[in-house]
Amino acid sequence: MCMQATPKVASIQNNVNVKRLNQFITPVLFVVLIILSACGPIREAVAPDPSRHTLQETLAGMKQNETTFRFLNTRFSGSATIEGIDYNVSGTLRIRSDSAIFVSVAPLLGIEIARLLITPDTVKMVNRLDNTFYAGNMELLNRMFGTYLDFKMLQALLVGNDFSHFSGGGFNASQDNGNVILFAANRYPANNVGNHRFQHRLIVSGESYRITENLLHETAPQRSLQVKYHSFSRVEEQFIPQEISMIFSDAGGQAGVNLRFSRIVLNEERSFAFTIPNHYRQIRF
Repeated sequence: MCMQATPKVASIQNNVNVKRLNQFITPVLFVVLIILSACGPIREAVAPDPSRHTLQETLAGMKQNETTFRFLNTRFSGSATIEGIDYNVSGTLRIRSDSAIFVSVAPLLGIEIARLLITPDTVKMVNRLDNTFYAGNMELLNRMFGTYLDFKMLQALLVGNDFSHFSGGGFNASQDNGNVILFAANRYPANNVGNHRFQHRLIVSGESYRITENLLHETAPQRSLQVKYHSFSRVEEQFIPQEISMIFSDAGGQAGVNLRFSRIVLNEERSFAFTIPNHYRQIRF
């Protein structure tokens, strides 16, 4: 990540504080939780009758027009705001569906400064700026952003889909300016470890049945995640998010990211190589 401003960094200590945690994973995690969209098999988009957006029709249309893919490769560029400080971000994102999310941050003449690999069970990072690495689980991301995410939630947010592993019922539908508003007061993931339950609102385009806004809110604690998909590009007969923004909010404030994606290549497998040099120092949180 290319940083135009550098916040003060606390010394690495055995008992590292939350601010030090942010400093280590900022070069990578903001990239991941914001990056782009996806793609896959050719399907014709539904052309709905704007006067007939029933709940059942909307859910069926969303399923038919969701992003599907085996592999995704793309470039990204944009900005992140953390504690009132702006950063530039750029690099490469790769996704192997339901298996791995890979991020390489390389803003300076193609020279990689950080690498991240997320699987359903693990989070691994190397920070080449200070020769350190981390190996752990998704709890690291949740501590960083003050929210709850599992691998399937993260993948769905990146590609603009609903959460396929969430409780299916509970949505109510209403219409607003050609869009369909879906709201559920109590959604939660399967195998709901920690009993995480969300108020969940989706804004769905009445023309394409693509999600244009995804809002998750936990009432206890008071925190939310808002994702907006500002534009879409057509790739192999699918409409894929091209510009995306994310805002994380809790009692301590907000953090946000805005990203634009380019050079999207679908279903061509690329390398997900991840190695940790022997001389790198492990960071424990």
